[in-house]
Amino acid sequence: MQHETNFDAVYQGRESAQNVPWVPWNIGEPQPKLAELEPQGVFRSDVLDAGCGVGVTSLFLARLGYTVVGLDSAPSAIAAAQGATEGHDLPVTFDVADLTTLQGYEGRFRAVVDSGTIPAVPDDKRADYLACLARSTTDDATLSILTFSRDARSVMPKGPTLFSADELATLVEKDWEIDRLEPSSIAALLAPELGDKALATDEKGRMLVPALLLVAHKR
Repeated sequence: MQHETNFDAVYQGRESAQNVPWVPWNIGEPQPKLAELEPQGVFRSDVLDAGCGVGVTSLFLARLGYTVVGLDSAPSAIAAAQGATEGHDLPVTFDVADLTTLQGYEGRFRAVVDSGTIPAVPDDKRADYLACLARSTTDDATLSILTFSRDARSVMPKGPTLFSADELATLVEKDWEIDRLEPSSIAALLAPELGDKALATDEKGRMLVPALLLVAHKR
């Protein structure tokens, strides 16, 4: 059974994720493998950052001129994201939302980015999550997902849900035509003793965890 993390408690420091006293996915910038997609023309306004956390991906895209909406179920994360926009005139808004019952954004977004969100969605709500993403997008929309692969279990012995390429493809193929689905990596701040189980450690000391990168367009 999937362990359901209380993400608001993690952001508040009341609960740990991956047995560390910090938020391991808060690396202070977008995941590098997602940032690399921007020059390739994958993102177009309006962009939905689904499960935006503290908003680093949203802010990265907004600073480049994209209009972005960042949504997350954790109020503490959204408060931090909103705080990061203070004093800056950026085309980005943040709000608390349940992405498995999302309403009010039908047909709005031309791009969706999911940076590690889909493995955190409860197994029995994942189809609802993907249906909401499809419903909120235009006919010419793109979908970008960076998620942990099954090879990541040795680095993260508990949660989140991990996917094979076939499993991820099966999840998205109902509404999306896959353009790319390839091995990738997620940079994370994990316990130092796990370093020898990661793919590598980058120049900033972050562990690179096995992942999958999917880019698709609306059917």
